[in-house]
Amino acid sequence: MNYSEHFSPLFLKMKEDVASIFTSSSNRLGTVEQSYQLVNSYCLQLKAPETFDTPPAEVEFFKKIRPGFEAELIYFGELYFILSTIPQRRRDAIGYLENQFAPIRLYHQRYQMLYDYYRLGRSDYDIRFFTRADPSTPFLSPQPLPLGDMNSVPAGKVFARFRAYDELHGFLEKEISNLKNRVEKGSHSIKWTATKAALVELAYALKASGAINQGNASIREIATHLERAFQQDLSQFYRTFQEIRIRKNSRTTFLDRLKEKLENWMDNTDLNSKGDS
Repeated sequence: MNYSEHFSPLFLKMKEDVASIFTSSSNRLGTVEQSYQLVNSYCLQLKAPETFDTPPAEVEFFKKIRPGFEAELIYFGELYFILSTIPQRRRDAIGYLENQFAPIRLYHQRYQMLYDYYRLGRSDYDIRFFTRADPSTPFLSPQPLPLGDMNSVPAGKVFARFRAYDELHGFLEKEISNLKNRVEKGSHSIKWTATKAALVELAYALKASGAINQGNASIREIATHLERAFQQDLSQFYRTFQEIRIRKNSRTTFLDRLKEKLENWMDNTDLNSKGDS
């Protein structure tokens, strides 16, 4: 069985359902809680077979597929804790968020060997790490690995947390940047009144077109500039982009609308007009 092909539709369906939650409410804490419960229901559907056809198939399931679902669950769990305990004052909130990097760094240090293996994209020890091997097999780690279960292996659980922490790290950076660069309401006369998804779509279009810094600007730099210019929270721009990618209809809804509106304006503008009204 091709497990990636088998479980990919389930993963995409989960992402679509999460996206629907985020578009239906502006309450961040509430949407994160709902997303956590939803992802948990999908994780419960992800069962490992008693036996696998081949060792590579077993590695694929325990290294990539199962950790992919678990990473989403861990991410929303951590995000809920952060959002539910963050201070109200801007300065205190910034300090609080900056302190959240410490547990991430500590976890990476605790499983440094596996973290290097993860970052380098290695696969030479996959059979040992990501199959149901003999539990007596020696494992070079200063800390015991988390216990697995019938649907996971210990190294897979660590990989899931690595993936979740990558996403959480991005959220923290964006949230801190947004707070540091926030200005009082009313200080800008130009405000973004379309959706945040539309702004993310624009950011990726600018990146893809190479229109900023001769194409050398990163998507993170472009998103940061746009959120400063329009005072929008784009801390989850990568997640929003993933949701845009799996749209059932046009994936470029906002850009399509921009093109249509501009062409209509051109058609309706007098030739002598400067088009600046």
